[in-house]
Amino acid sequence: MIQQRQPDPHHPAEPMPPSSGLVKAFDYGEPARPAGHGGVVAAAHEAEAREARGWSIGDFRLLTMLAGVLIGAGIAWTSEGHTMAFVTVAALLGAAAGESFGFGLSRWAEVRRLHVIVKRRVWFSVGAVLVLAGALVYATPFVVDPNPEAEALTDRGIALSALAIVGGLTSAATLAAVKQVVADPLPGTPGQQLDALLRLRRMCSRMMSQLGILVLLVMAVNATAIGFGPKLDKGVVLYSGVVASFVVGAMFAPTAATLRRRGQLYLERHFSLDEVPTGELIEAAENKAKLEKLLGLDQTTFGELKAGLVVLSPVVAGLIAVMIQNIK
Repeated sequence: MIQQRQPDPHHPAEPMPPSSGLVKAFDYGEPARPAGHGGVVAAAHEAEAREARGWSIGDFRLLTMLAGVLIGAGIAWTSEGHTMAFVTVAALLGAAAGESFGFGLSRWAEVRRLHVIVKRRVWFSVGAVLVLAGALVYATPFVVDPNPEAEALTDRGIALSALAIVGGLTSAATLAAVKQVVADPLPGTPGQQLDALLRLRRMCSRMMSQLGILVLLVMAVNATAIGFGPKLDKGVVLYSGVVASFVVGAMFAPTAATLRRRGQLYLERHFSLDEVPTGELIEAAENKAKLEKLLGLDQTTFGELKAGLVVLSPVVAGLIAVMIQNIK
């Protein structure tokens, strides 16, 4: 059990020497830490200080979520012959997009405290995501190939797709920044490097969960759009899920692969079994396997997407729904 050490009043701790170079750049952007406190405690104190100075991160994310609700509901409400189900799901999509935008922005600020980020590389990655998403949305009529009485792409569909894409842009920027952080050897002690790797992995997993909700709601909003206004082809439901899943996968795959590679190099350097005595090999191998699991080295990119984003679930659900509707 890990316990927090308290400073001894009879033996005051010596001040920590200032960091320099890369270690200083990777010092999470925190002020001088109190003696006897670990990184998590210092981060908690810093968060409390920020909230005391003004708006907290939660307040900002609430504002972006409310803005998303208003935009999503407004798009649905102005659609010809709208239904309450469509308005409700569109508002939920807007809320998820706003929450995802605020969440990604807060994670972006966190990554910038971890490492100096080359912004032009981030803008290139974000631009590539925008081009890919825009091209796939534009290709909808050519892929779905609707019958003459139905449409594959409507104004409301374009607007709601744009809302979902904007909601995911900050996560795309953050994932690109994380890839930069782990592309080179991490500075600091082995403990600091492991802490950074675990932190970045948790961050990416949480962003996948946020984006997974967007994928589900993009499909849901297209499903509720069938039956009123411009007749929408049923194949759009499945295609929208495939497009959203593919875009999120394209955002996540390079970062996940680089993060796993950095974790593998870290293990080979600091937890090699070469010098372990024969009698301790089993225990050392078990401990190494546990660390491999924590760092996600026992998974593939596709496996992480399936587990964290549940990419296949909306696609399979949409396919089943379309098949049932076509049978009827």
